Parts: sequence; C-alpha cells; structure tokens
Amino acid sequence: MRSNSKTTALYASMVGLGVLIALGAPACGPGATLESEPPTIVRLNIESTNVTPGLTISVSADVTGQGTINYLWEATPVSEGLEEGGSFTEPDSDSTSWTAPFAEGVVEISLTVRDSRGIASTAIPILIGPGLDGDGDGYSVVEGDCDDSNPQVYPGAPELPDVIDNDCDGQVDEGSDEVDDDGDGFNDLAGDCDDTDAAIYPGAAEVVNGIDDDCDGQIDDNTDAFDDDGDGFSEDQGDCDDQNHAINPAATELLDGVDNDCDGVTDENTVGYDDDGDGYTELQGDCDDGDTDTYPGADELPDGEDNDCNGQIDDGSFITDDDGDGWTDLAGDCDDTNPYTYPGAPEYADGFDNDCDGQIDEGMDTTDNDGDGISEADGDCNDANAQIYPGAIELDDGIDNDCDGLGYSSPPIAVASVTGQQQACAPVQLTAVNSYDPDGDTLDFTWFFTTRPPLSDLTDDDILDRFSMEASFVPDSSGYWAVALQVTDGYFTSAPATVGFTVAVRPGNTAPVAVVVVDGQATSFSDLDTTTCTTDSYGACTNCPACEPQYSANGTSSTDADGDPLWFNWDAQKISGDGLTPDITDNGNGTATVELSMATTCGMTASGLYRVELEVHDCNGTTASSELQINYTCQAL
Repeated sequence: MRSNSKTTALYASMVGLGVLIALGAPACGPGATLESEPPTIVRLNIESTNVTPGLTISVSADVTGQGTINYLWEATPVSEGLEEGGSFTEPDSDSTSWTAPFAEGVVEISLTVRDSRGIASTAIPILIGPGLDGDGDGYSVVEGDCDDSNPQVYPGAPELPDVIDNDCDGQVDEGSDEVDDDGDGFNDLAGDCDDTDAAIYPGAAEVVNGIDDDCDGQIDDNTDAFDDDGDGFSEDQGDCDDQNHAINPAATELLDGVDNDCDGVTDENTVGYDDDGDGYTELQGDCDDGDTDTYPGADELPDGEDNDCNGQIDDGSFITDDDGDGWTDLAGDCDDTNPYTYPGAPEYADGFDNDCDGQIDEGMDTTDNDGDGISEADGDCNDANAQIYPGAIELDDGIDNDCDGLGYSSPPIAVASVTGQQQACAPVQLTAVNSYDPDGDTLDFTWFFTTRPPLSDLTDDDILDRFSMEASFVPDSSGYWAVALQVTDGYFTSAPATVGFTVAVRPGNTAPVAVVVVDGQATSFSDLDTTTCTTDSYGACTNCPACEPQYSANGTSSTDADGDPLWFNWDAQKISGDGLTPDITDNGNGTATVELSMATTCGMTASGLYRVELEVHDCNGTTASSELQINYTCQAL
C-alpha cells in the first residue's frame, strides 16, 4: 500500500490532465527493431478522475499493436484504510465500466495490454470523494460545481442576470427580471407578474381561477365571477350588464327601457309599465296599477275604490246614489244615472220608466203649466219654471236648466302636455290649456311630480305657477321625468293626467367644484370644549353633562364654470373615537348645521374624529364632493 503523501502528489499530478490521458510509446533500448516493439497504449479515455463513492464511470483505451491484443483492467486501492478498489464489468475488454468502492480515498486504475510482440501498461489515480474546491465556494466539480474557477457559480447559488448559469441547473439567468423564465414572451420587466407560469402574462386571457392571469392587478376580471362595474354583483351573481353599475339585481327599476334590476322584466313598478296587466299604465291614467280591476273605463265596483279612475269612488255601483236623487240601486232606483228616475218619481214623456213601476210614460201630465211650450209629459222637469225645460241653456245656478240630469255637476277632464325642447338646465314648459269641464265650470289647476331622476332634489313646490294653467320648472338632472295634472270645478276633481318625457344632457357641460367650510375653516381643524360636573353636599362629583357643540357648515362657495344653479346634499359621520353619530340639518340654502353629542365621565376627557361631507350637483346631474374633518375633544372638570 502506498503512502498518503504519495497518493496526494499522484492525484495532484493528474488534475491538469483532464479525462483523456494521452500516453507516449514505450522507450526503446539500444538495437531495438520495429519487429520487437511491444503494443502502444495511445490514450486512456477516463470519464472522470474524481468520483463519488459507488459511482459507475466508463473507461476505455486506444491501443496499437500486432495481431490479437489482450486487455487487463485492474483497480488498486492507494489510500490507507481503503480495502478494495472497485469492480469492472468487462476487465478484459478495450472498453468497460468501473464502479468505485463505497469509501473515500484514491484508487489507481491500471491497464495492461499484450500482443505477439510484448507487453505494455499504464496507470492513473482516481480520487473518490468530494475532491478539491478550486474556487472556495464550498463545492467541487464532483459535487456539481459547473465552474470551479468562479466562486459565484455552484449548485444553489443565486441566479444573477450575467449570462452565466450561476446555480448550475442548466439554465442561464432564470429567475432574474430580465429573463422570460416561463417562455411566455414576457419577463418581469415587461410586466409578467408570475414568470414561473407560462399562462400568466400581460394580456393573457383571464379565467376564473383566483389568479391575476393578465397581470392588471385584478383577479378574474372580465369573467362571469368578477364584478367588473363595481356594483357588488358579478354575472354569476345575476348582474345582467356588468359594464353598467346602475344595472344589478339590487338596482331600482327606472322608466328607461332597460331591465335595471335584472329580473327579466323591463320598467316594472314604474309609471310607464303595466304592472297589473290590465292594459293601462300610470302614464295612461291607471290610478292603481297594482289592481287589475282598476283602470280608466273599468266597471265601477262597490269596493270603496275608484275602479274607473274618474276621481269618484263607487260611482255607478248599486250601493251609491250616483245621480243624487236620494235612491240607490239597492233601494229600487231602476236607473241610477238619471235623477228623474226613482221609485215614486213623476212620469215624463221621455221613454223612461221614471217612477220605476215597470211602465213607461204612463199617466203623463200633458199640460204646459209654465208656458215654456213643454209639458211634463214632454220632459219638462220643472213645469212651474219657464226657464227650465229640455234644451234650455244650462246656467251656473245649481239648477238642472236643460233637464238632462247633470246641471253643472259633470266632473272635469285634465289634459296635460309639455312644450318646447326638454334639455337639462332649460325651463320645461307645462300647459293644461286643453283641459275642460263638460258643464263649462271654471277650473282650478294643480301640478305635481310623479317621477324624477335619482339625483333630483326638486319638490312639487319647485314648479313655478303650479296652481295655474301654464306652469314651468327647471330640471336639476337629466333623465326621465313625469308630471301629473289634476283639475277641479269646485264639485269634482279630475283623475290625474300624467305626461312623461326625457330631459337630455346639455352638451359640453363642465362639472361643478364643491367647497365646504365649517365654522370658517376650509381645512380640517381641532376644537376643545369643557363641561363642568356638579357636586353633592360632600363635594363628590355626581353628574357631568354631555358636551354638545354646534357648527355651521357652508357650501355656498362651491362654483360651476357654466353658471348653472347648484343643489346641495349634506352628510356627517363619526370616523372614530367617542360620542354619538352627529346630526346634520340641511338649511336648504347651501348651508347646514352640524351637532355633536359626547357624554363624559367626571374628571375624564373624551374625543372623536368626525367628517362633514358636501355633494353638489348641477342641472345636468353632474356631481362633485368635498369634505372636512373635525377633531373634537371634550374635557370634564
């Protein structure tokens, strides 16, 4: 067995040889001839001169010789303590495999060849173990260091953008921002938010998987599982238009020809939809669109409702005295539309059974008592007054002058219409000029809103001349509007006549600017208040009233570049701290009053942070908002 020092020296001498060992021809003695030369081992082909225990490598030799050449491979342990040198699969072949022993040390592999002229041999040491770490990075070549001259290159090293395989995994610069690691055409610098997955890159198709496939910062956007318009509902949750936040299953249905609440029905529960299926909408005069028995022209029923929408309840039904003659159908009135027909009435020559006895025009009085040319038999309903007879001029005197049973008591008819172009910020003109009363009675008018856009703050009192035939208003928002008209003749009130129209957005509108000022402050501010606790006869604190400051909020400094009128909506909230939710009172003139309430304990201090917010909108419905914070402290003494 050779010594360790010699083994080390022998291995060191082989490090620079690599794995292809070129060998020269053996020396020739004096007088040697070509015929007596032994075979020549030209080169040993060794797969590696540094192996791990138990590793199998390939070895072979290039040999020249005379005739048949015989081979003998042998492995001899060199290091002390190494008991065997491993094994060959075909030790008598020019090419074989050698398996190293399962121990560290140095083994010498030798080859002896023989031909008809003689014998030649050579040997090479093989190191079994980790080998030398040439660059001091903790890894030798046999341990996987793919460049043992560079300390930044070894198995598991951080991959750097230096066009070198730093971690010896066969890939160059993978994991760096500049390299497209997953081969999808995008690296980290190009926006790939997961460069380990080829299905994830900017512009990729977003699928429902809980992953941001297209790297836009949103997960599953533009899929049925994502709420694209931010209204709280996705397509999977029933949103039938996920590009419009005003359309979702919880939205309010509007009269706009769109299924706003995604229930499959358009404009239901609005004045333009026939909710009860009776053929009439509110706009068409249906005064109860939730009752199929109620619509214009319906049969009046004895149900306490205005079934025919003429402004009268149970008129024409058998429980009411419709013609005012003191008799109902139930009481025996055989024609409750004629005040001259009832049980016991005088019989007239009018082709009716006036006295309801089953006979027509019997026992008539043919004498013209008042000289008006018509007797009771001919239809004179008052043969003692020459001004009363069939065909006489009806006067506003409370008397049925023409004997038609109506007098001045016919209900009026309301007819509403709008004139001109309906555009935001421009006055809408309303007219009732076509309304009329069959009796010619003088009419009184009342206008009111039935439908306004969601942003509108107008009330009925904002209709100018709302109790006149001609009225107008300035809409405070674009969208669908409906205005109703009722007329009265002093006896009866007409059914509402509703006119609906859409106010268009004014082109080129500029949004307003909201400015909120609280107690003269235009930015957040702090306020300190104190309250004094009461004491009992022993000097102990028994009660400490609440601090209740009051602030004045002003939004009248808000502006609109178009010069449009502005409408103001106020809100106040507690952000954090002690105290109750603040109260805010809209004064109706662009200002508001804010009240805080904060209970304290004797000797203690309470505080809270509050926000006052103002939203303004112009007559186009364009909004802007501003807010101010109050940091309020209440100290109890």
